[in-house]
Amino acid sequence: MMNSRYRLHTALISALAVMGCFAVVLLSSRGAHAVQMQFYDASVELLESKPATGSDWIITLTNKQAIPAGGTITIEPEATYFTIPVAMDYEDCDLSLNGSDVPLAASAGSGAGSAWGVAVTSGTSGSLVLTNNDTDTVAADSAIVIEIGTIATYGVTGAEQIVNPAKVNPIGSGDVWSVDITSADGSSVIIDTIELLVATIEHVEEYAGQKPHMTFEISGITPPDGGVIAPNLIEWREITPGVAKTAVMRAKVNTDAQNGFTVYIKQDTNMLHAVDPTIDIDPIKNVAVGTNDAPVDWTSPTGTTLGVDTGFLGYTTSDTTLNTVGDGPNRFATATKYAGFTTTSEEILYHHEATQSDIEGQDYTNITLQLEVNNLQPSGNYAHELIFIAKPVF
Repeated sequence: MMNSRYRLHTALISALAVMGCFAVVLLSSRGAHAVQMQFYDASVELLESKPATGSDWIITLTNKQAIPAGGTITIEPEATYFTIPVAMDYEDCDLSLNGSDVPLAASAGSGAGSAWGVAVTSGTSGSLVLTNNDTDTVAADSAIVIEIGTIATYGVTGAEQIVNPAKVNPIGSGDVWSVDITSADGSSVIIDTIELLVATIEHVEEYAGQKPHMTFEISGITPPDGGVIAPNLIEWREITPGVAKTAVMRAKVNTDAQNGFTVYIKQDTNMLHAVDPTIDIDPIKNVAVGTNDAPVDWTSPTGTTLGVDTGFLGYTTSDTTLNTVGDGPNRFATATKYAGFTTTSEEILYHHEATQSDIEGQDYTNITLQLEVNNLQPSGNYAHELIFIAKPVF
């Protein structure tokens, strides 16, 4: 730590006898600097306060007395605690005087405007000494800024940082360290000096877990002709052979799931005859059965055997940005192709990120169901259940 230092100054007294007179000459070993002064407006900012971690430094100070040509500024972090890397050199430092950057080099230059030299003593009792060139003077009351570490970018960007001391005090209590800064003339006579303090302390780790949010709605949009629709019911009522009927339902999700969501649909069984469950209404077929991966154009049932391909049921979705599977994200061709229901969950709405709006194909999709029979579909009541599933991915 820096203490006031006092020197005893010896005076050489020479008595010269000239014409019977004596002249007394006093010579001071301190030259022009009769006393040490203290830097002011001075601080050291560590840009990283975590113990045992490399940190950039910003030193700001104002000199009380001028620093002559060949003079120095010495920075000494508290010995045995801070560690100055072996590879640290002038490239890891910046110096500005009154707002103007000063070139730095391994040794001080010659001539006005030439470089200051930077000498680094590495290790746990290290220092950095900045030496003025042989011509310029830093006037008193100059604003001096020294940057050390990767923050130094004038000329070359720094790569090395001074490593903070290890933790000493208990968690929550910072450790306080000293940094001594002195200026001196070319003969190492101290001009200005100051002891500054810095503190290191562990980081505060902050955690937050937002409660997840999701809403899932099923609503009836358009009932079948002559029928009824509700969020939990579709009544087709009387079906006329050769006349296709449609009903529209909507599935909507709002969620903060950052990885989005998928809505699926499936059935418990085909629509079965209430009296004879061996008779059903088949999934839409156009040469091949329409599937979610490969939907087909709607076609009227053409079966000629009682109850076999004599009634078709299918669905389409208005979401044109489904997952890239099968025939692609718009595989339902903007709600013009149809798939049959299965007992496997099939995608009808997909979005890749959280959403809280009311946009078709993003927050919701319209599911159009279509039903058609021919004259060979046995009359009677048919029923099954449709199952909607929403899966958010947080």
